[in-house]
Amino acid sequence: MEEKLQLSSLPIELLYEIQLYALSHSLPHTSRHFYQIFKDAPPSFQAEYIFRRSLDRPESLYLKALRYPSCSLEVLQFIKRYAEKHAIAPIYSELPKRLFRDLTPRKDGSHWSDRDHPLPFIRGIYTTGISPDVNTSSGYALTKAVQSGFIPLVQLLLEKGALPAHKDNLTVRVAIRQKNLQMVRQLIERTDRVDHGPSKEKRKLEIERTDSVDHGPSKKRRKLEDRVTVTKEMLKLAVKCNAQDIVDYFTKEKGCVPDLQTLYLMH
Repeated sequence: MEEKLQLSSLPIELLYEIQLYALSHSLPHTSRHFYQIFKDAPPSFQAEYIFRRSLDRPESLYLKALRYPSCSLEVLQFIKRYAEKHAIAPIYSELPKRLFRDLTPRKDGSHWSDRDHPLPFIRGIYTTGISPDVNTSSGYALTKAVQSGFIPLVQLLLEKGALPAHKDNLTVRVAIRQKNLQMVRQLIERTDRVDHGPSKEKRKLEIERTDSVDHGPSKKRRKLEDRVTVTKEMLKLAVKCNAQDIVDYFTKEKGCVPDLQTLYLMH
């Protein structure tokens, strides 16, 4: 009597071929054996699998690809090569929520560094020539970075055009509640040029920079307007949080005048 050929007994290379043909989301989860096989698959296979599964909307290839947990920088580079080989030019991508979902303040009080996830991965994405939108989901990425106190990540997102103005300046309000003057100042003040991506939200919310002022032979350096305007509500929140250094910053440096209720709280 002939033995039945079981899928699990097939060579790994043949399993890869079967999966690239079937593009089955459930196959890797049918057993621990299969899960480990596909988890340990080489980047070239991971990239081709993601590439083929994302071809229903070629213009959003990178958008879909970046949502896969298996999409490492090496995998992404393979996908980019596949796209170029097939003359596909994706026009839109965004930073996936999975990169920021687990960010929380560090309990041990240690500082975040440039080597902490997901910062190296995000930097790597931009070095490939892909420019994902950083303002999707109402500024989710920047909000999570601020909540966790991840200053290097906040700086990178701001450089790539992240806007603190989403959800009524939510990120600024979070920083005020944390009594973090450094973060508040970083969110409000522009210190460098911002990369402009394809974001529709950015085009609506971006604050225009001031023009250069020409006085005779000399020309003043172009001054960048703040990303957001300090409001009376922000000042009131800082007073309620007893964040005196932020109160001084808002009133003395930003010229915010408190309303009567805030004056009462201050005294």
